Amino acid sequence: MGGDAGFRVRWWHAVVFWLAVNAYSALSDDRVPFPGHVESPLQPPAIAFPIAWFSITIVQLWGDVRMINTRHRIWDYDVLVALQLCTWVLYASFSYVYFTLGSPILALVWTVLFFVLTVVSITLVRHNDRAIALSWLPGALWTAFASVVAVHTVLINPDPLFGTAALLPP
Repeated sequence: MGGDAGFRVRWWHAVVFWLAVNAYSALSDDRVPFPGHVESPLQPPAIAFPIAWFSITIVQLWGDVRMINTRHRIWDYDVLVALQLCTWVLYASFSYVYFTLGSPILALVWTVLFFVLTVVSITLVRHNDRAIALSWLPGALWTAFASVVAVHTVLINPDPLFGTAALLPP
């Protein structure tokens, strides 16, 4: 379905995809993981998240569209597609695991996995197309920082899903 088959992904395909992966988060009323949740002092202000993620996903989608449309030039193409699909599943399900299930532990796992998969993707594609690698870099940088925040959040909060207690005082 990539560039070799004559089908080209267009900008509006990316918009439809972006709307689909954000549907649950946009339609969900959940904005606090659980009553008594304590935000990490390392966490940016709430307004930073939609701005950062909108910017990151636009740039990432640009790289994904470029990757799909230049399939013939990319070694490990199938692996990269699988890795990117996994990152999008993590992205689309994050609101569910953190805000609906209320699990700081799952939020940490999702964030670290997103970071690792993105770094692996960048490593695999950087020799074939530096522009794609650079388009995925903001996601890696943000989730690297978010992983630190998520570790601290797990330490200062209980996890109602797993029945764990906070390990540190907030």
